[in-house]
Amino acid sequence: MVLSEVQPSRTIRPHTKSRQGCLNCKARRVKCQETRPQPYYNCASRSVECVYPPENQLGRRRNGSRRNSDRKGPSRLDSLSSTSTIRQDSAPSEVELRSHSFTSPNTFIGEDFRFFHHFLITAYPHLPFQSEELWKTSLPAYAHECPHLMHAILCLGASHLSLISPKGDTYTTLAVEHLGSALTTGDRCTRTELDLILATTYALTFQASYMIGGLTDFAFMVRGCAIITRHILNQYQRSEMFDLLMPEDVYAHVWPRLSAEPCYNPEILDTCIQTLESLQPLLQQDSHQLTYQAISSTYRTMKISAREGFIAFTFVYSSWEHMSNQEFMDFLDTSNHVSSLLLLHFVTVTIMMRPVFGMLRPSILETSKDALANHQWGANIYESLPEEFRGFVEWQYRFIAADKACIESEGTIHAIHHNNDHLML
Repeated sequence: MVLSEVQPSRTIRPHTKSRQGCLNCKARRVKCQETRPQPYYNCASRSVECVYPPENQLGRRRNGSRRNSDRKGPSRLDSLSSTSTIRQDSAPSEVELRSHSFTSPNTFIGEDFRFFHHFLITAYPHLPFQSEELWKTSLPAYAHECPHLMHAILCLGASHLSLISPKGDTYTTLAVEHLGSALTTGDRCTRTELDLILATTYALTFQASYMIGGLTDFAFMVRGCAIITRHILNQYQRSEMFDLLMPEDVYAHVWPRLSAEPCYNPEILDTCIQTLESLQPLLQQDSHQLTYQAISSTYRTMKISAREGFIAFTFVYSSWEHMSNQEFMDFLDTSNHVSSLLLLHFVTVTIMMRPVFGMLRPSILETSKDALANHQWGANIYESLPEEFRGFVEWQYRFIAADKACIESEGTIHAIHHNNDHLML
């Protein structure tokens, strides 16, 4: 221990060290020379921005309360103030991007460490593609200085654990607490901060996919990922952290990893196409047409190959991005029954594409229970529909229920392929 680094007025503690280094060095766990305002050599040599925490938030993380009885309380990471925004006026749909102010976390409770560990072992995202190692190394390191990312990580870990654990319900409330904190951001976006905002949004997208009432949040976060990605590419041409953000790069990455064979039973897909086409007279809004065309294309291309099906599926997400803010809000309005019918088809095709998604994340420990929230999305939509609309998606509802029953009975989706008489209209 270097005694000269300890302030005379404070009690000497072991492992005292500078907390004033740049964030890139903190993430890489290397010694920072703290040459501000000039960039540190390591950052300059790696062509990355040398970013320091704001002056008013420098300081030591540790405090006396860490060792006292307050540790038993449900303390959380500090919330962030929001003071200004960046607008991308040229974007098709207006969006506000808010960055964080770097700050130091307070103490954690025991369950938070469980969520963090579960995230690192099982629940980390696999998107953007080729970022799995980043989610297990650099991003968790950044999260210690980036509260909204830390809350998103803990929220994702808690939500996934609540889905697969026998006592999962006990984690749901904690997941929601972290979600509220993760959605709070601060001011002035640097390039690095935009990447961290994108990471937070991806984490919350995966988190929503594990929540039984998370379909609306999922759609918002998917749209958010696309809008923030577009902002990064328009302003900086590329991301510092994520290599595969451009659509052509994504397609080049996934194409050789997916099968050139049909990825689902053609007879079932024909039934899906038939029921989807029955909605055509109901399509009154541009948002309906966009999503309808993307889902129809996905059903049809799945009969060709997993490759074609995956690329077509991404256009469902693109349809949400290209809606205006008001169109998107109207599309997700629960009173918009035509949108609900289309979203039930979206849930159906998502379940059908599950084996394809699995090909793109082979290193992640998956469980069939990961899909149970999707089943509940479908059930919730169907049950919220007026009686006169349910006939349009009766087949989809029974398909989703059958898939859920297979998973809950430790079966597989493939059993449905060979025993689908009860699914046919």
